[in-house]
Amino acid sequence: MADKIVQQNFNEIVIDDGSVKVPIRNKHGEQIGEFSFRPTDIGIIDRFNSMVADFDKIVEPLESVNIKPDGTVDEKNDAEAAAMREAEQRLYSACDTLFGGNMSEAFFGKMHPFSPINGRFYCENALSAVGAYISRQFDREVKRINSRVEQYTHGYRTGKHKGGNNNGRKPSAKS
Repeated sequence: MADKIVQQNFNEIVIDDGSVKVPIRNKHGEQIGEFSFRPTDIGIIDRFNSMVADFDKIVEPLESVNIKPDGTVDEKNDAEAAAMREAEQRLYSACDTLFGGNMSEAFFGKMHPFSPINGRFYCENALSAVGAYISRQFDREVKRINSRVEQYTHGYRTGKHKGGNNNGRKPSAKS
């Protein structure tokens, strides 16, 4: 049933939960972060869709903020600085909830999430990339599952299981 069972010692149980460490690279191939998560966790789809649906609520504090072209706000304006921090915290909390951990640090540790990139916030680019990655992982896993199911159900669909058929050979005349 299990491909391999790993038990490192008598004081722990180690199982494959599907978690992966994923390097995050910029378009030049330079690694800008790394995060660990379970891309085929069925619940991640609902959490991701919920986060995308709530994105306007997450960035709501920024509606009253004048963001400069470099992605910063006037630090002397306490209200704007506080609004930026609130939006950051909302985003970090949502990202970390989505992935159960380190997503905000991995993606935004080297670049502010609300930095403008080609007319979008950097965090929007990051979330789009994560969504595409999750979709590819699910597609790959579904193909693997379907292939395995095919092995077990092939005889039923072809009729080879009927009449005691033994590996495609005809039943003997002795019966």
